[in-house]
Amino acid sequence: MGETVRGYLVVKVLEAAGHNGEDRKVWDDTLKEAFVKIEIRGGARTVKKQTSTCKVSDNVVNWEEQLALEHLDGAGELRILLCRPKPAGERGSSIIAACGIYMRDILDAVPIDKYFELFKPGEGLEGGFIRISMNYLRPDQVRNVNGLLQGSKKKGSLLPKVLLTAAVVAGGAFAYKTYQEKNGKKEEEPKKKGGWGKK
Repeated sequence: MGETVRGYLVVKVLEAAGHNGEDRKVWDDTLKEAFVKIEIRGGARTVKKQTSTCKVSDNVVNWEEQLALEHLDGAGELRILLCRPKPAGERGSSIIAACGIYMRDILDAVPIDKYFELFKPGEGLEGGFIRISMNYLRPDQVRNVNGLLQGSKKKGSLLPKVLLTAAVVAGGAFAYKTYQEKNGKKEEEPKKKGGWGKK
């Protein structure tokens, strides 16, 4: 089955906090390190990315890492999973808390920068909060797909560069048009008989 890429979801994982809305602690004291898995599910395959593992300090974890994921045709849900690495020698990881967001809701709201409530898997109990920012790029807005998908991680991410390039091009066109207007020049229009010439 072929894959159709509808666009690219650019997710910046900022921080997570292990307390609830009443500021009561909901993570246990044994949690010393954590990382975040981001998944888009429901398409031809599940698209996955994850942050680096960072230390928990005063019941808070900070990342400020950017991840870019392909949004495949048919994919309907974004899953955010806060995970604990397993001890050395053991494979895999365990999920501390998670949340799910419908892709249609994300597409209606981007750009987004907010705290999402997390819940402990299987229990439905409070699992803290995670701050995520998101933006969405259509395929025709991305010149270097591999660079976007591989160029994640901290500070100096590719999304600002992609948006900056678009802004420079738009700004250049605006400046040229303004220059023409100030100097009383108008765009050339076609002559009635066919060629191009000044009015």
